[in-house]
Amino acid sequence: MESIKTIIVDDESRIRRALERQVLSCGDEWEVVGSFSDGLEAYEAINQVKLKFDLLITDVRMPEMDGLTLVKKLNESYDYFPMIVSGYDEFSYLQTAMREGSVDYILKPVDRTQFRIQLSEVKEKIIVKRDKEQKWEEVQEKAVLLQKTQQTQLLSEVTWSAEIDQPQIDWNRHFPSGLYRLIYIGIDQFIPGSRRMEINDWEICNQTIQEVISKLNREQLEGQGVHAWWWRAGKFNYWLLLYTEHENNIVSEAMIHQFINDVKIEIHRLTPITVSIGVGIQLHDLSEIQKVRDELRILIQRRIVTGGNHVFYMNKQSDRTKEELEKGLHFTTFKNVQQIISTMENVEDGETIRALQMLFRELEMAESPYMIENAIHLLAIRIIDHWMDFDGFTEESKLLSEALQITRYAGNFQQLKDGVKNWVLKVKKGIAKLKERDSSPISQAKEWINQNLGEAITIKQIADHVFMSPTYFSNLFKAQTGETVLDYVTKCRLKKAKELLEMSDLKVYDISKMLGYQDTKYFSKLFKQWQGKSPSQYRMVHGKYNSE
Repeated sequence: MESIKTIIVDDESRIRRALERQVLSCGDEWEVVGSFSDGLEAYEAINQVKLKFDLLITDVRMPEMDGLTLVKKLNESYDYFPMIVSGYDEFSYLQTAMREGSVDYILKPVDRTQFRIQLSEVKEKIIVKRDKEQKWEEVQEKAVLLQKTQQTQLLSEVTWSAEIDQPQIDWNRHFPSGLYRLIYIGIDQFIPGSRRMEINDWEICNQTIQEVISKLNREQLEGQGVHAWWWRAGKFNYWLLLYTEHENNIVSEAMIHQFINDVKIEIHRLTPITVSIGVGIQLHDLSEIQKVRDELRILIQRRIVTGGNHVFYMNKQSDRTKEELEKGLHFTTFKNVQQIISTMENVEDGETIRALQMLFRELEMAESPYMIENAIHLLAIRIIDHWMDFDGFTEESKLLSEALQITRYAGNFQQLKDGVKNWVLKVKKGIAKLKERDSSPISQAKEWINQNLGEAITIKQIADHVFMSPTYFSNLFKAQTGETVLDYVTKCRLKKAKELLEMSDLKVYDISKMLGYQDTKYFSKLFKQWQGKSPSQYRMVHGKYNSE
């Protein structure tokens, strides 16, 4: 166990040494961390180095500061057990000592046997106190972890969906006041040497990226008062939200710049890929997060011109790209692009073509070629991101470059429309093929559930497996299957229980445990509701071993 740190205060050196020897003779767990000749000397020394101690053994009458005054002053700042040693058997001393929390009042000369007994009792109290403190720390850690998980989930939903009603979110209730900065990390998806990477290789790269972010966050930010939330956006992008409560952030500006560049460099050093990073402006109000999210997604498109492996910074005053985009792209452009994305998984092409026509009608009224080019680039990036969610990275790697060339080589607006429509429908067919080749997210989720029936399954675990937010996954699962996720988990478990009752001689208790039910009575109740018979009754009728 951790040593019991003891401080001894007595103005008689002979008694101090005797007390020290007696304390140390009680076992290796005892440690004397300080020995002082009066209360003032002890008080100043303890405060100077913030000395940690568990037990204070002090005389009452001493020069400069008496023992009872020392105990009272230390009680204001320290949590410890005081023990009073005195040559005076006076009730007033005893009364004051008890009032200040003394665990014992010992008269001189100190009886060694009795002293050892008293120290043993103090030891037990210290062990109980430490156990309570440890449990409280664990509760606090779990509470902090839960809070951060809930915060990250909210951020994930807000950055993922345009449907979240931001005015309804009380950001002050979920997050502390201070300075925030949103950061977008996007894998440069089409780079030489990475085009033929298999899906498993990409997952290894993603794992490495997560480890890089976590490691550099611990090493560079946490110790400097900067906190971070980070989460995945699809399979190949990440969001980070950095926070500091300090208004004077000159140091943190340089620190954040160093952190971002180190993330970029480390990812390129440890993997065969590169990333581009968009860094948002400082936010005092998180209600602006969706606006910054959209601007960062546009800002990172600069890599179309500069190439990947770059860091791009938003700037309120002088960011030319941001000013141009604000002039060139209207809200309706984003809405029309999102409408096109929402039709990409439809079987028929009619809705996709109609959505494209709405975008084209807007672009026909564009004030400059720049707006047209930017809108098409935005559409291409969003569609490619959607494509990547179906593991399309391993096929048709020239799709993006094809889309970016449409505006360069179109001789007129009609050619532009034809080129964009043909490209969008081509990608749509590719997505359909990928969906046929790979199981849908719901099928993947069902397979995972059936492989983990014995575990304490949560919706978040399943959603993480298919790279979705829990809320979106739950709604999608219900829409496609007609039942809730938890109802499906229960149904799978009961079906498996039925098989085990029929084909094995396992006890009902063991089957219940195997299928994740710790309460056998609850399992039996569920089974009877489903089959009309208890597990034992069902086995009597259908069990292989019983029928034989």
